[in-house]
Amino acid sequence: MEKTILIIDDQKAQAEGLAKGLKSKLPTMNFIPVFEEKKILDFIENKFYSLAIVDLRMDEYAFDGIELVEKMSVINPFSKFILVSAFKEEYTAPIKRLMLSGKIVDVLEKEMQADWLPKLKDVISVYYDNFNEDQSEINKALMDHYARTKNEENINIKGNLFEHFVSLLFQSIGFNHISKRVKDKSLNEVDLIIRNEIDDPFINKFGKYILVECKNKPEDKVNKNDFIVFKEKLTNTNGLAELGIIATTGYFTWTAYNEATRSSSNSRKIIFLSNPEFEILIKSKNRLEEFKAIIDKQVKDN
Repeated sequence: MEKTILIIDDQKAQAEGLAKGLKSKLPTMNFIPVFEEKKILDFIENKFYSLAIVDLRMDEYAFDGIELVEKMSVINPFSKFILVSAFKEEYTAPIKRLMLSGKIVDVLEKEMQADWLPKLKDVISVYYDNFNEDQSEINKALMDHYARTKNEENINIKGNLFEHFVSLLFQSIGFNHISKRVKDKSLNEVDLIIRNEIDDPFINKFGKYILVECKNKPEDKVNKNDFIVFKEKLTNTNGLAELGIIATTGYFTWTAYNEATRSSSNSRKIIFLSNPEFEILIKSKNRLEEFKAIIDKQVKDN
């Protein structure tokens, strides 16, 4: 599991100081201080984290830590939280409510950093030590989110849920930086752009980025024209992306498969993900290896 921990505080010095202090005690973990209102909202929407240390009182912002944790729990079903505050008694009732969600690792009183760091270090270490290695919690969260996506009847909500599910799926594989709704130089919009920073020789050969097109087409199948348009977007990256993925809540036409076969000699590869591939990835104990196997199989078949 990627050990990326957000530290959210409305005070820059406290957020950065805590990140620096914890990094010195837990050097293998990645601590990210976030203290600006806009950046906090951007991070919780677009970045992967498995744990967040959240200050409850944020006087300068439109939200407090309680509201933020509730929002983060919906956006990132993998996340867990350590709540911190010098004013815990002010939040007794909402803390009790959040504790029932199973999302709270601990609630700590703010102290002087010299006294506080060892306690935080121990809480974080125990949390990751106890994390179930088969990742059954993540599998269940992914399956629940996918089921909700498939069952949603409002087409616009369904599309947003599907993009979010695909983003979460790739975060669970190990991709930490995923941007949504990005326009390329020709003003074509790409649903997701994944920064390819996984330390894996097989994946690294596909360039610096991976493009993902999310097709919310439960009734209309993804066809040849959809494939051609997406291939053009991949071409427009000028080699920065050598792997593209078309993901759908529905199915692909035989003309889309034929077009993929015709394009197979191209150095850029386009992979199809639909129900069978999603089921394999969701249930897998090692999603990265399954993802590589899907790429390998489709490249060979094409």
